[in-house]
Amino acid sequence: MGGVALNFLLDTHTWIQRVLGEPLPATVEKVLEEAAILALADISLWEAAKLVELGRLEIDVSLEEFYRCALSPEIRILPITPAIATKASELEALGFHKDPADQLIVATALVHGLRLISDDSRIRQWGQVPLLWRTSRG
Repeated sequence: MGGVALNFLLDTHTWIQRVLGEPLPATVEKVLEEAAILALADISLWEAAKLVELGRLEIDVSLEEFYRCALSPEIRILPITPAIATKASELEALGFHKDPADQLIVATALVHGLRLISDDSRIRQWGQVPLLWRTSRG
């Protein structure tokens, strides 16, 4: 990571909302303005592609062009590592829901010690990952 400290991981919906210019809570906007580097779990790339495929995300450009625009230099893609895969496989036993993409995103945040910027109610209800949205935790 080139010695640059990462503090925040964008959930897929947060990343997409940001790219589309949709409003985010003031606390989130402030962090996004001040953060030099933000992280994104690589599974979010697949989630965006699936949303487009399923018609739940409409974009006016090709998916490749969307990625070109959406992956600005301040966003670091964090790949799945053995530690993340292991942590993700342990989450369900800790009461986390079964969505594998959410498991990988939360595991990425936990393994890297990042605060997740998310408004996902199931993640918030689980309560065991530091979150930033309308209210802060952790």
